[in-house]
Amino acid sequence: MRKTMVLTLLAATSFGLVTVGQAHAATTSYTTTFKYVDATTNKTLKTVKTTGSKNKTYTYKPVAIKYYATPAKLSYKVTKASTITLKVKATYRKATVKYVDRYNNATIKTATTKMVPVGKTTSFTPVSVSGYQVTSTATKKLANVKLDSTVTFTYDKLFKLTQNMVAMDTKKSLGTSSQTVKRGQTVTLTPKLVANYVTPAVQMIQVNKDTTATFNYQRLYNVTINSVGSDGVKLGSVKHTVQQGQTVTAMPKNYAGYATPISQKVAPNKDMTVTLTYPKFYTVNVVEKAADGTVLTTRSMQGQAGQSVKLTPESHEGYVAPKDQTVDQATTVTFIYQIDRTHQDDAYNKLIASLDNQDQSKLALATYKADYTQATTLASYQAAQQVMSTMALKSLGGQAMRIVDSYNSNDIIAGKKMGASDIAMADGSNDVYIAYFASGDYDWVVDQTTKQAGWIKQSLLTTDGVGMRDGDAYTYKVEKKSDLMGSYVYVGNDVTGTLDSYTIQYGINGNYDDAVVKFTFNKDVNVPVKAGDFTMEKASLFVGDSDNPIMADSQATDWTNQQVYSVTFSISADDADELIEDGGYVGYGSVSDLGEKPHAFNLPGENSGDYSTSV
Repeated sequence: MRKTMVLTLLAATSFGLVTVGQAHAATTSYTTTFKYVDATTNKTLKTVKTTGSKNKTYTYKPVAIKYYATPAKLSYKVTKASTITLKVKATYRKATVKYVDRYNNATIKTATTKMVPVGKTTSFTPVSVSGYQVTSTATKKLANVKLDSTVTFTYDKLFKLTQNMVAMDTKKSLGTSSQTVKRGQTVTLTPKLVANYVTPAVQMIQVNKDTTATFNYQRLYNVTINSVGSDGVKLGSVKHTVQQGQTVTAMPKNYAGYATPISQKVAPNKDMTVTLTYPKFYTVNVVEKAADGTVLTTRSMQGQAGQSVKLTPESHEGYVAPKDQTVDQATTVTFIYQIDRTHQDDAYNKLIASLDNQDQSKLALATYKADYTQATTLASYQAAQQVMSTMALKSLGGQAMRIVDSYNSNDIIAGKKMGASDIAMADGSNDVYIAYFASGDYDWVVDQTTKQAGWIKQSLLTTDGVGMRDGDAYTYKVEKKSDLMGSYVYVGNDVTGTLDSYTIQYGINGNYDDAVVKFTFNKDVNVPVKAGDFTMEKASLFVGDSDNPIMADSQATDWTNQQVYSVTFSISADDADELIEDGGYVGYGSVSDLGEKPHAFNLPGENSGDYSTSV
């Protein structure tokens, strides 16, 4: 059962309550706010407020908003103050069209707006703007429009580029032309051709404002050069075009029967004519040749009729120039050049002076000397001189250094030593060859039977016994540098020296059956050794494969204050020959306050091939 509330109002009186009547309860009202929101951006577009009684149901008809779809009617019940959001869909959007300078993005025309349908594609075309050129004339499109959009067209500022042509001689204009150019554009300006003027160079101009490019034109003058003989005959004419401020050389041509005058330089300031006068002349042909007939050069000279001409030979390297000649008529003069032999014997004399046995030296070098003294061409002379100047001739020393014979006397023929000619060595009975000099792989030998000498390749020779020696004392030195990686002399663990060489001397005291072998050691001066701290001792020599040592006849020697230390062995000539042929080795000891250290070195022989050093 619905209950009814009765409110009794009492009127107040003095001393009590007064009832004035009976009434129904009051109705409660609330405000409902309708909020219109963009369905895409959630932006509030509009609000509408309405009042309704509590618990009462109402029907609301949405209002229309321009460029938006209007929602359908809706029913709502009022229970309290509330807000109802209505999401509305846009039917059009705003498109803003801007016009800006591409260089600095500045606005060059007021922007325009246009409402475009949502979900559709709209096209925009650029408009013309005075003083500007649109960057691209292409139409721009907004496809499937959903929101407000901006379309921007960029423009390039236009400037005026003027090309002015100016004559440098009159300072007057030869013409102008102009064109419209976009800001920042680089333009290649090609000057026009103007008659009687030099066309200036092309200019590259970058335009950022109204610009004038000036082309300066230099005036061209016509210079005519006439060649006229002294007898009045016109020989020729040449025309030149010369730029203002420059010179032209009037270069005479050669004309038969006339002397060619000197050239002239002309700096014209107007069109002009230059005359060159040619005296009558005669021609002298000059031929310069070597004594062997080789032509070195040819030339011709001109002499003026009635005057003489002095002919001076030119210099040619390697030749002696002949004397001058004077002629006074047309002719041919031949100069003969001899090879310059001024210093031809310098290298030969220097080599001879450096050697013993100079008579044999001259015989050994006779063929080489003949190569240049008898040379008829400069090339052969210079080649022979080169051989002589670079020859390294080593004297083997004494009256006779080495006595050799052949494996077979029929095999002995001269080898070809550098520029020397081949010769055959004649056979003699019991041939013995004594070597005096060595150069490269060859020895200069003399056949003791036939007394014939020649260069023999060392591979054709073999060292023989000493039976043919004459008993005089002579030395056969063989330098065998030891392998420095192993040939060391030590004090303790310090390296103080190296084995350097050994020398063999035959014919001691006139006895050709005896020989002496001397070994030499060099001390390293960079390693100091105190006095008395170091001695060499206990030296022994083993020849060939012999197990029996030959002992040194010297006593232990203090090596402290000496640069070179040597030890000498007296041996037989046969042992010396075997040492040369087959090698051996030498052993020694070194003693210091740091202790004793033994050493041994292998000695190579001519038949032993590669050798090694052991310590």
